[in-house]
Amino acid sequence: MPHRPTIAVFFLLALALTGCAAAPTATSTTSTTSTTIPTPVVSTSPTGDGTLSIGTLFPMTGENAASGAAQVAGTEIAVRDILADQTTPTHPVQLIHRNSDGDLAAAYADLTARGVDLVLWDATTALPEDVDSFAGNTAIVALIDFANGGTALAADEEFTARLKTADPGLTATAGGAEAYDGVTTAALAFVITADDGGASLEAGWPRVVSGTAVCASWGECVFALTQNQIIDYQGMTGRRS
Repeated sequence: MPHRPTIAVFFLLALALTGCAAAPTATSTTSTTSTTIPTPVVSTSPTGDGTLSIGTLFPMTGENAASGAAQVAGTEIAVRDILADQTTPTHPVQLIHRNSDGDLAAAYADLTARGVDLVLWDATTALPEDVDSFAGNTAIVALIDFANGGTALAADEEFTARLKTADPGLTATAGGAEAYDGVTTAALAFVITADDGGASLEAGWPRVVSGTAVCASWGECVFALTQNQIIDYQGMTGRRS
Protein backbone atom coordinates (compact mmCIF):
# COMPACT_ATOMS: atom_id res chain seq x y z
CA MET A 1 0.00 0.00 0.00
CA PRO A 2 1.41 3.47 -0.85
CA HIS A 3 2.48 5.73 1.97
CA ARG A 4 -0.33 7.85 3.37
CA PRO A 5 -0.49 10.63 5.98
CA THR A 6 0.71 9.50 9.37
CA ILE A 7 -1.76 9.38 12.23
CA ALA A 8 -0.25 8.85 15.62
CA VAL A 9 -2.84 7.90 18.22
CA PHE A 10 -1.71 8.06 21.81
CA PHE A 11 -3.56 6.59 24.78
CA LEU A 12 -1.80 8.33 27.64
CA LEU A 13 -3.30 10.47 30.37
CA ALA A 14 -3.52 14.10 29.26
CA LEU A 15 -1.66 16.64 31.38
CA ALA A 16 -3.95 18.72 33.53
CA LEU A 17 -2.76 22.04 32.11
CA THR A 18 -4.84 25.07 31.15
CA GLY A 19 -4.34 28.74 30.44
CA CYS A 20 -4.23 29.03 26.64
CA ALA A 21 -5.44 32.50 25.80
CA ALA A 22 -7.19 32.01 22.47
CA ALA A 23 -10.92 31.37 22.54
CA PRO A 24 -12.22 28.40 20.56
CA THR A 25 -13.58 28.96 17.09
CA ALA A 26 -16.56 26.71 16.43
CA THR A 27 -18.40 25.96 13.22
CA SER A 28 -21.22 23.42 12.90
CA THR A 29 -22.71 21.75 9.89
CA THR A 30 -26.48 21.64 9.59
CA SER A 31 -27.17 19.84 6.34
CA THR A 32 -30.12 17.59 5.58
CA THR A 33 -30.66 15.02 2.88
CA SER A 34 -32.40 11.82 1.96
CA THR A 35 -29.25 10.32 0.47
CA THR A 36 -28.30 6.96 1.97
CA ILE A 37 -24.71 6.45 3.05
CA PRO A 38 -23.44 2.85 2.87
CA THR A 39 -23.14 0.77 6.02
CA PRO A 40 -20.26 2.25 8.06
CA VAL A 41 -16.98 0.45 8.50
CA VAL A 42 -17.14 -1.30 11.87
CA SER A 43 -13.60 -1.47 13.14
CA THR A 44 -13.69 -0.22 16.70
CA SER A 45 -16.13 0.47 19.51
CA PRO A 46 -17.71 3.91 19.02
CA THR A 47 -16.36 6.51 21.43
CA GLY A 48 -17.54 9.76 19.85
CA ASP A 49 -20.38 12.06 20.83
CA GLY A 50 -21.68 12.83 17.34
CA THR A 51 -19.69 16.04 16.82
CA LEU A 52 -16.39 15.92 15.00
CA SER A 53 -14.23 18.22 17.10
CA ILE A 54 -10.93 19.11 15.44
CA GLY A 55 -8.18 20.93 17.29
CA THR A 56 -5.38 22.67 15.44
CA LEU A 57 -1.84 23.41 16.54
CA PHE A 58 -0.55 25.98 14.05
CA PRO A 59 2.00 28.75 14.65
CA MET A 60 0.07 31.94 15.38
CA THR A 61 3.10 33.92 16.51
CA GLY A 62 6.79 33.87 15.56
CA GLU A 63 8.46 33.53 12.18
CA ASN A 64 5.93 30.99 10.84
CA ALA A 65 2.81 32.93 11.87
CA ALA A 66 1.91 33.78 8.26
CA SER A 67 1.74 30.09 7.39
CA GLY A 68 -0.23 29.42 10.56
CA ALA A 69 -2.82 31.98 9.47
CA ALA A 70 -3.07 30.31 6.06
CA GLN A 71 -3.65 26.96 7.73
CA VAL A 72 -6.38 28.36 9.97
CA ALA A 73 -8.03 29.79 6.85
CA GLY A 74 -7.73 26.44 5.07
CA THR A 75 -9.53 24.62 7.88
CA GLU A 76 -12.28 27.21 8.00
CA ILE A 77 -12.89 26.97 4.24
CA ALA A 78 -13.05 23.17 4.45
CA VAL A 79 -15.73 23.31 7.12
CA ARG A 80 -17.58 25.94 5.08
CA ASP A 81 -17.59 23.60 2.06
CA ILE A 82 -18.83 20.68 4.15
CA LEU A 83 -21.59 22.86 5.60
CA ALA A 84 -22.65 24.14 2.18
CA ASP A 85 -22.97 20.68 0.66
CA GLN A 86 -26.38 19.07 1.08
CA THR A 87 -25.33 15.54 0.10
CA THR A 88 -24.86 14.00 3.53
CA PRO A 89 -26.89 13.68 6.71
CA THR A 90 -26.11 16.08 9.52
CA HIS A 91 -22.49 15.79 10.70
CA PRO A 92 -21.60 18.62 13.09
CA VAL A 93 -17.99 19.83 12.89
CA GLN A 94 -16.19 22.05 15.39
CA LEU A 95 -12.78 23.72 15.05
CA ILE A 96 -10.70 24.83 18.03
CA HIS A 97 -7.47 26.67 17.18
CA ARG A 98 -4.44 26.86 19.43
CA ASN A 99 -0.94 28.28 19.01
CA SER A 100 1.90 25.80 18.50
CA ASP A 101 4.51 28.53 19.00
CA GLY A 102 4.76 28.65 22.77
CA ASP A 103 3.84 26.29 25.61
CA LEU A 104 2.98 23.32 23.42
CA ALA A 105 2.10 20.96 26.27
CA ALA A 106 -0.34 23.50 27.71
CA ALA A 107 -1.91 24.13 24.31
CA TYR A 108 -2.34 20.42 23.68
CA ALA A 109 -3.72 19.80 27.16
CA ASP A 110 -6.28 22.55 26.63
CA LEU A 111 -7.44 20.85 23.42
CA THR A 112 -7.76 17.46 25.10
CA ALA A 113 -9.61 19.06 28.02
CA ARG A 114 -12.10 20.38 25.49
CA GLY A 115 -12.60 16.86 24.18
CA VAL A 116 -11.23 17.19 20.66
CA ASP A 117 -11.26 14.01 18.63
CA LEU A 118 -8.27 14.84 16.46
CA VAL A 119 -5.45 17.38 16.32
CA LEU A 120 -3.99 18.75 13.10
CA TRP A 121 -0.29 19.56 13.43
CA ASP A 122 1.45 22.37 11.50
CA ALA A 123 2.13 21.57 7.83
CA THR A 124 5.51 23.31 7.88
CA THR A 125 7.23 21.34 10.65
CA ALA A 126 7.54 17.71 11.70
CA LEU A 127 5.86 16.40 14.83
CA PRO A 128 8.02 16.98 17.92
CA GLU A 129 9.96 13.89 18.96
CA ASP A 130 8.56 14.19 22.49
CA VAL A 131 4.94 14.42 21.36
CA ASP A 132 4.06 11.24 23.27
CA SER A 133 5.09 12.94 26.52
CA PHE A 134 2.07 15.24 26.44
CA ALA A 135 -0.36 13.48 24.13
CA GLY A 136 -3.76 12.37 25.33
CA ASN A 137 -6.43 10.06 23.97
CA THR A 138 -6.54 11.92 20.66
CA ALA A 139 -5.45 11.26 17.08
CA ILE A 140 -2.66 13.54 15.84
CA VAL A 141 -2.35 14.18 12.12
CA ALA A 142 0.97 15.56 10.86
CA LEU A 143 -0.08 17.76 7.95
CA ILE A 144 3.47 17.79 6.62
CA ASP A 145 2.74 14.26 5.40
CA PHE A 146 0.29 15.72 2.90
CA ALA A 147 3.05 17.81 1.33
CA ASN A 148 4.99 16.36 -1.58
CA GLY A 149 8.67 16.37 -0.63
CA GLY A 150 7.82 17.57 2.86
CA THR A 151 7.35 21.18 1.72
CA ALA A 152 3.97 22.82 2.17
CA LEU A 153 2.39 23.92 -1.08
CA ALA A 154 1.89 27.56 -2.03
CA ALA A 155 -1.71 27.95 -3.16
CA ASP A 156 -2.60 28.74 -6.74
CA GLU A 157 -4.45 31.96 -7.60
CA GLU A 158 -7.91 30.46 -7.27
CA PHE A 159 -7.32 28.83 -3.89
CA THR A 160 -5.48 31.93 -2.64
CA ALA A 161 -8.61 33.94 -3.37
CA ARG A 162 -10.65 31.41 -1.42
CA LEU A 163 -8.26 31.51 1.55
CA LYS A 164 -8.58 35.29 1.63
CA THR A 165 -12.35 35.02 1.99
CA ALA A 166 -11.61 33.50 5.39
CA ASP A 167 -8.75 35.90 6.21
CA PRO A 168 -8.37 38.94 3.93
CA GLY A 169 -5.10 39.86 5.63
CA LEU A 170 -3.17 36.74 4.60
CA THR A 171 0.42 37.38 3.52
CA ALA A 172 1.31 33.74 2.75
CA THR A 173 -0.56 30.66 1.62
CA ALA A 174 1.78 27.71 2.32
CA GLY A 175 0.00 25.09 4.37
CA GLY A 176 -3.52 26.23 3.58
CA ALA A 177 -4.12 23.38 1.13
CA GLU A 178 -2.76 20.76 3.54
CA ALA A 179 -5.00 22.09 6.32
CA TYR A 180 -8.01 22.01 4.01
CA ASP A 181 -7.30 18.39 3.08
CA GLY A 182 -6.74 17.43 6.71
CA VAL A 183 -10.20 18.60 7.74
CA THR A 184 -11.88 17.07 4.69
CA THR A 185 -10.15 13.71 5.19
CA ALA A 186 -11.14 13.62 8.85
CA ALA A 187 -14.75 14.44 8.00
CA LEU A 188 -14.84 11.69 5.36
CA ALA A 189 -13.43 9.23 7.90
CA PHE A 190 -16.25 10.32 10.21
CA VAL A 191 -18.80 9.54 7.47
CA ILE A 192 -17.21 6.17 6.69
CA THR A 193 -17.09 4.98 10.30
CA ALA A 194 -20.17 6.86 11.58
CA ASP A 195 -18.14 7.74 14.67
CA ASP A 196 -16.00 10.74 15.55
CA GLY A 197 -13.87 9.04 18.19
CA GLY A 198 -10.10 9.16 17.65
CA ALA A 199 -9.74 5.40 17.22
CA SER A 200 -12.55 5.33 14.65
CA LEU A 201 -11.04 8.21 12.70
CA GLU A 202 -7.74 6.32 12.64
CA ALA A 203 -9.55 3.22 11.32
CA GLY A 204 -11.47 5.20 8.71
CA TRP A 205 -8.55 7.31 7.46
CA PRO A 206 -7.03 4.63 5.17
CA ARG A 207 -10.47 4.11 3.58
CA VAL A 208 -10.45 7.77 2.54
CA VAL A 209 -7.18 7.66 0.60
CA SER A 210 -6.57 4.10 -0.55
CA GLY A 211 -9.40 3.22 -2.91
CA THR A 212 -9.86 3.30 -6.68
CA ALA A 213 -12.64 5.91 -6.89
CA VAL A 214 -10.64 9.11 -7.26
CA CYS A 215 -12.44 12.19 -5.93
CA ALA A 216 -11.18 15.74 -5.48
CA SER A 217 -13.83 17.33 -3.28
CA TRP A 218 -16.11 16.60 -0.35
CA GLY A 219 -19.18 16.34 -2.57
CA GLU A 220 -17.53 14.04 -5.11
CA CYS A 221 -16.23 11.75 -2.39
CA VAL A 222 -19.52 11.50 -0.55
CA PHE A 223 -21.33 10.73 -3.81
CA ALA A 224 -18.83 7.92 -4.47
CA LEU A 225 -19.49 6.57 -0.99
CA THR A 226 -23.21 6.49 -1.71
CA GLN A 227 -22.33 4.28 -4.69
CA ASN A 228 -20.54 1.88 -2.32
CA GLN A 229 -17.14 2.75 -3.77
CA ILE A 230 -13.87 2.89 -1.83
CA ILE A 231 -12.58 6.40 -2.39
CA ASP A 232 -9.20 7.99 -3.00
CA TYR A 233 -9.52 11.60 -1.92
CA GLN A 234 -6.81 13.66 -3.62
CA GLY A 235 -8.12 17.11 -2.84
CA MET A 236 -6.05 20.28 -2.96
CA THR A 237 -2.70 18.55 -2.54
CA GLY A 238 -3.24 15.77 -5.08
CA ARG A 239 -2.01 12.19 -4.87
CA ARG A 240 0.43 11.53 -2.03
CA SER A 241 3.29 9.07 -2.48
